[in-house]
Amino acid sequence: MERLAAWALRHPAAVAAVALALAAGLVPAALRVGNDTGYRAFLGAGHPVVRELDAVAARFGGSVPFALTFRCEDAAPCRNVFDPVALALAHTLATQLAAVPGVRRVDGPATSPLLVSELFELPRARQLAPGGVPAPDLAELTPRALADPLWASQIVSPDARAGALVVLLEDSASATAERAVDAALAAIAPFEARGFSFALAGGPVEFVVAGRDLDQQAQRLVPAIVALVAALLWLAFRSWPPALLAVGVVGVALVFALGVQGWLGWPRTSFFQILPPLLLTIGVCYGIHVVTAYAHRLAAAGGGDGARAAALAQAVADVARPCLYTALTTAAGFVSFQASGLESLVRFGWIAAFGVMAALLASFTLLPVALLRLPARWISPPRTHAAWARAVDRVAANAARWRVRTLVLTAALALLSGAGLSRLRIDASFEEVYGEQNRVVRWAHEAARVRSAETLEIALALPPGVEPTEPEALRTLARLEAQARPGLARPLSLLAPMRALHELFYGGALALEGADVEPERFTSLLRMLRAEAPELISLYVAPARGQEPAALRLSFQGEKLPQDELRALVASVEHGTRDALPPGYTARVTGPLVVVSRMIDEIRDTQIGSFGSALLLVGALTALCLRSVPLALLALVPTTLPVLLTLGAMGALGVPLDVGTAMVAAVVLGLGVDEALHLLSAYRRLRAAGLAHGAAVEASLREVGRALLTSAAALGAGFLVLAFVPWKSLASFGVVSVVAIGASLLADLLVLPALMLLRRS
Repeated sequence: MERLAAWALRHPAAVAAVALALAAGLVPAALRVGNDTGYRAFLGAGHPVVRELDAVAARFGGSVPFALTFRCEDAAPCRNVFDPVALALAHTLATQLAAVPGVRRVDGPATSPLLVSELFELPRARQLAPGGVPAPDLAELTPRALADPLWASQIVSPDARAGALVVLLEDSASATAERAVDAALAAIAPFEARGFSFALAGGPVEFVVAGRDLDQQAQRLVPAIVALVAALLWLAFRSWPPALLAVGVVGVALVFALGVQGWLGWPRTSFFQILPPLLLTIGVCYGIHVVTAYAHRLAAAGGGDGARAAALAQAVADVARPCLYTALTTAAGFVSFQASGLESLVRFGWIAAFGVMAALLASFTLLPVALLRLPARWISPPRTHAAWARAVDRVAANAARWRVRTLVLTAALALLSGAGLSRLRIDASFEEVYGEQNRVVRWAHEAARVRSAETLEIALALPPGVEPTEPEALRTLARLEAQARPGLARPLSLLAPMRALHELFYGGALALEGADVEPERFTSLLRMLRAEAPELISLYVAPARGQEPAALRLSFQGEKLPQDELRALVASVEHGTRDALPPGYTARVTGPLVVVSRMIDEIRDTQIGSFGSALLLVGALTALCLRSVPLALLALVPTTLPVLLTLGAMGALGVPLDVGTAMVAAVVLGLGVDEALHLLSAYRRLRAAGLAHGAAVEASLREVGRALLTSAAALGAGFLVLAFVPWKSLASFGVVSVVAIGASLLADLLVLPALMLLRRS
């Protein structure tokens, strides 16, 4: 880095030309980066659980639902779902949504089939509002609809005051979800103007609506972070030009990183929303070290252009090596995400790592060229430099004086954090991820009056040659239905319409066990269903196709459970499904609830795997930078300690890790070692210059303490801004990161010097 900076200072025109050429190539690519949402965007299209979901969707014509609910009460234009105005609304919305590409089917009160007994008591499938016009015998059909299992708590609430349109998508592609959700929002707008109240719920709605909300919030964060960090740098330097330059070169690096992302064709997913604020706060630290070292050298140098150039060259030489390795350790923290099963997190890690290295290069090329052209008095006024020197002197003196009590307190905190870590868990409720005031949370609560839009699906594959109406197949389906439990209810399968039809046509309950079983009756019921309501058959029955045997589908409604409870529920269903299968039968357990459960597993595994790999990478790079294994081990103590203390405190207080905070350990580990590297690098240089051990420890603190405090303040400010985002998961990431960065600063200023002073040399 020292040589690169020297080359840049000798060839400023070449530096400008390279920067402009890169900007010309990457800025257009950065502008092409678009949003991507959904299960595929989060996990990757090749993830096994996504392939399973799409395979079942392809076999049965769809398995990714969302619900659009409406109310008929209070000031609404309708009294209940069966009012003519409500049925006209339901018919219009169902017709419009059914025409959207990627929508497999739409169930609603106006258009869904209702099995009734008519002339000669023959069953017939009816609609309550064919063509949007209420049926003449609507009053007689209404009680039947409220008692039908395909209607009650599916598309009509038990009190008939709320209705739902269930939109079934043909796959999990984000484009499919965006088209359908956008069409739903556009379709309800005229009715909202008339006084109707709607709520949308389900995975596609969360990804599209909440994802866009997060994107807008993240974009608003960037100006706030830039302003806050620039203000902090002004307080540190008491001069605007170096503060703006330090932020500006990082902005250039951020644009380059986004350009590489666009060139690779990687979309902006939920993880990428924190990339701009993250790179801005991390990248500015390299500029802080360059400017601070330059101010330190200028204070000891005379005037004149030659003295300024020499001071800048010396400053670059002082910080080049530790800055290079701190950038590498930070990048290593992000690269450690490659062990994750979340494709979006892996990609985020690579782009963030590239952005960190781009910020480093910009700080040692563009920044030195610009600094040399600023008047010396703009870099750091003498009074400001003297005030910082006095403050850092106090820190250095206290670090030496309090070293014993510091280490005793550190050991006690480490023991307590160990106890807290044993209780740490990855868990969060739906409300904790998005925040109580997020509209997708409010919509989900409102929609729950009718139904849950989340489902768990079981695709039962029959043995070759076995027909869906054979008694053993239906009995197996009934055993799988019996897995309904708290959090998982209202199972729907072929048995639901068959039972309803049997009661209408034959009277009494459908017998699946004992001497009353009549296999030919099952076949006749299926034939009647195919004739009257073929859409019900295609939803729940997949005939044999080529080498694939026939299959039956079972769908449960699921509640928005906290993540730990959801994981346990899915595991229980998978275990119960295996136990219920006769020989020759196989089953796939999938659906949105299962996908979310797998996401939780991946987040947990990422937390464990990324921290371990990041620790190994950071340790190796630290040893290379310091050229000493003992010093590297010394640096890892204040690096890992803040992470362990933060996670231990979360475990002790019962605060779980969620989607956002699961990244904290690897990110803070890469950041935490940065200041330790600067401190120990200064110590080695001062020892080589002839200072005694104790004097070198205190002198290294005085030399880099200002930069440590300034960069920690900039990092803390950047992450603290995230705490004000309405998306609670992102806010939690910001708060936990700020706590960890603060702990890391204290460890570098107090614990690391205390450990260094215990060494004899």
